[in-house]
Amino acid sequence: MKNLYILFLGIVLISSCKMAKLTKKLSQQDAEQYIGVFITDTKTGEVLFSHNANKTFVPASNTKILTLYSCLSVLGDSIPAFRYFSRNDTLFVLGTGDPTLLHPDFSESGALKVLKKAKAVVISNQNQQQNHYGVGWTWDDYNDYYQAELSALPIYGNVVRVKPDGNRVTLSPGFFNAQLKDTVLTSRDVIRDEWGNTFRYDKNRTRAASYTQEIPFKTGYDLTAKLLSDAIGIPVENKHFEITQPLHIAYSLPADTVLRKMMQQSDNLLAEQLLLLAGGTFTDTVSTNTSIRHLSNKLLRDIKDPYRWRDGSGLSRYNLFSPAMMVQVLNKMLREFPQNRVFSLMSIGGKAGTLRNKYKSEVPYVFAKTGSMGGVYNESGYVIAKSGRMLTYSVMKNNFTGTVAENGTKTMEFMKWVVSRF
Repeated sequence: MKNLYILFLGIVLISSCKMAKLTKKLSQQDAEQYIGVFITDTKTGEVLFSHNANKTFVPASNTKILTLYSCLSVLGDSIPAFRYFSRNDTLFVLGTGDPTLLHPDFSESGALKVLKKAKAVVISNQNQQQNHYGVGWTWDDYNDYYQAELSALPIYGNVVRVKPDGNRVTLSPGFFNAQLKDTVLTSRDVIRDEWGNTFRYDKNRTRAASYTQEIPFKTGYDLTAKLLSDAIGIPVENKHFEITQPLHIAYSLPADTVLRKMMQQSDNLLAEQLLLLAGGTFTDTVSTNTSIRHLSNKLLRDIKDPYRWRDGSGLSRYNLFSPAMMVQVLNKMLREFPQNRVFSLMSIGGKAGTLRNKYKSEVPYVFAKTGSMGGVYNESGYVIAKSGRMLTYSVMKNNFTGTVAENGTKTMEFMKWVVSRF
């Protein structure tokens, strides 16, 4: 009995020593910032380190972890592209929020083939109760690629692609070239009018042959009808219609193909639209608020920490999650879905996604999601420690005045130290 007591005391002392060293290591980070950390043994749930773990932080793109878990839980193997019925060779279509229609980063989907078989198509936004922007988004980011507008039937990812053409530029889809104006600008970039789809550029500004730019366009169902008609070569009309027959579902692409791009490239439009799709499994209404309400009640009832969830991508600073909450969701996800599948969807240290230039190793050992914006850097996911032990972790940093890159590097250094000690 005495030997067991000595052994137990030794384990406690070693554990306390590790906690003290981790706390000291953490204190070497920027003193101005607000830091929360939670690390558990993935298999046993044992808490290995906790610092401000139950305090809430602005999560930025760590929000996509909730979107991923929601989609894995309710969407199935394929993305439902739209609901429809057919009458007199005309297809009547209600969007579900699928972001892949004519998206240049994805292959042609089965849903597009369904549309092409019709002689005419009627689309309607009558099931859309979603504003163009999420709650708390920054209004003056309208020209930035990461803030594309939301809709029930996105097309081309709701962005215009810009490429140089000699001294000029060209836009894709080509429909927008008629609204491209040469003017004097202080930037080489193309600038869209805030409330319309006039695009302005300065042909006297030098652009490399490799120059690219993506600009969100102002969405609208009349515009969607025009773009879709141009693409599939049949009449497309936007108008309200009565649903007179049972609705069928057209499917587009394998879900994991879209989820992987959303997580690894941290694509905001995909995240927002996928959240709408996940919520749409409970209701016909396309709405972020409705989706979050249903998904929270269905999937997150066992979350102990208070949280505030406002969008799918993390663009909103109204989102508030704690490190402990992030770890709980990550552990739920790994219990409910195969490890290989979950790991393949995350950014992979040294290999893929936003962590491709960090944690470099012949054998990947970090599978996580980063999240950043001004004054915010977070990293949550799974790590294989030097001992072979799998850990689930969340490091959340808010309110720093340094750069995101600096804080990302400091987080990596901290986690490498953790990996070497467990």
